[in-house]
Amino acid sequence: MTHTFHNPVQTFRALTACLGIGLSVCLANPSVQADAPKNLPRGYSLETIVIPDTITLGVGGLAFNSAGHLLICTREGEVWRYEPTTSAWHLFADGLHEPLGLYVEPDTDRVWVMQRPELTELVDETGDGRADLYRTVNADWGLTDNYHEYAFGPVRDAQGNFYGTLNTSLSWAGWAGSTRWDIGRVHDSRMGRAAKYRGWSFQITPEGSFVPWSHGMRSPAGIGMSQDGDIFYTDNQGDWNGSSTLHHVVRDRFHGHPSSLMDHPRFQGKDLNAIPVSDYEKMRTPPAVYFIHGDLANSPGEPTFIYQNGRFGPFDDQIVVGDQTRSNLMRIALEKVGEVWQGAIFNFADPLQCGVIRQAFGPDGSLWIGQTGRGWRSVGEKIFGLQRIRYDGQTAPTEIQSIQARPQGFRLLFTRPMQGNALAQTASYRVRQFHYHYRPEYGSPRVDQVELPVEQLQVAADGQSVEFQLPMVVGKIYEIQVLAPAADGSRLTNHTGWYTLNALPEE
Repeated sequence: MTHTFHNPVQTFRALTACLGIGLSVCLANPSVQADAPKNLPRGYSLETIVIPDTITLGVGGLAFNSAGHLLICTREGEVWRYEPTTSAWHLFADGLHEPLGLYVEPDTDRVWVMQRPELTELVDETGDGRADLYRTVNADWGLTDNYHEYAFGPVRDAQGNFYGTLNTSLSWAGWAGSTRWDIGRVHDSRMGRAAKYRGWSFQITPEGSFVPWSHGMRSPAGIGMSQDGDIFYTDNQGDWNGSSTLHHVVRDRFHGHPSSLMDHPRFQGKDLNAIPVSDYEKMRTPPAVYFIHGDLANSPGEPTFIYQNGRFGPFDDQIVVGDQTRSNLMRIALEKVGEVWQGAIFNFADPLQCGVIRQAFGPDGSLWIGQTGRGWRSVGEKIFGLQRIRYDGQTAPTEIQSIQARPQGFRLLFTRPMQGNALAQTASYRVRQFHYHYRPEYGSPRVDQVELPVEQLQVAADGQSVEFQLPMVVGKIYEIQVLAPAADGSRLTNHTGWYTLNALPEE
């Protein structure tokens, strides 16, 4: 049911207005050029946005409105509007419960925010630039006081449906000093389901109805949608998730974490601990892409699709995603083999000033990066922040553009011509094959890792692609390192890609 209430801080605002205390802040210097990260492709530059000392900006969500202003929801319960051209900050809403995502409707500038307990529309009834009506769209999922019960999203499809994801509860024997959260832990894992629909994705219809969508999520910290309406989410490494992952969301799909099955009609009354791990593995749809724990990511955030017509370089139709722990940005080049999604992941920018969980492309094609570290560790020394990466529109970076699966090997595409003689040498490649355990224990080492020789090298005449053969095994991850330089002598900024092989293409 939908209901509305007026913002309880309106009285405070009225008082501050009477006293002449402003809720907007302007800065003379909107940004500063930041030191280039150790890994940043040629043609890209990094800026750090100066945040007023009066604002704590642990970013939970980013979205632009039609005026080109950036709306930022924070883990501290606020929504700020930042004007890039004037560097002015305006408080749009506050008093929220740890919002971790927001959505701005392109045509109307209506604003929705995902709080822990509900999806809320923020309405500026008076037209003064501040939300004074908080309208509950839906609050039909469960919530306790367990700190790990986050809610993420939303994204919205062409029919007006919203989608989000719900974190599981954290608990293990004796941790809380009681058993109040020890519900739904399967095979003594650390994550459970202390309230309804934890570990689910969900749909909220235009009428405000809650529809359970897919299940088996652990810590689904980011959700994104392609321009074709395909939904993907990232999950963090932990119990039942050997390494962090990117999943394609399909209704009634099981992503692997069994605690959510407590709320599935087919499992009502069943003892989830009596079901063997092997049965759960048969039910599970493998992830589209594995993040490589330690090398690339520990806690990935939101997947953001790149649709910039070249304004962000030669990576259109790929995904950019940040990591909260490593304070880096990665990109993912997906491909669909039959009905199965899979692809390659690469590092992109590393390290940034703070943990990255949210990104948004601005009207000029630059990438705005929302950061937070409060209560979570990150490589960057800051506890929150906002940075921007620009592409100069001219310089060709030296990168592996993508990796494509072939029936008997891989094809690598590059962003600029490479030295053909070097590409033709087997010594220019180092390839390893491995996988991760699917198990209730926390995380997994690399399993059955082996070195693979490349064979039958075929270099394109323009030097921008190469094909080679090697043993192809479905269910394996392939680490492919390229040591060859570009034709101009430059080296690959990020010389390694990791490909998750879920299906083999036909001849």
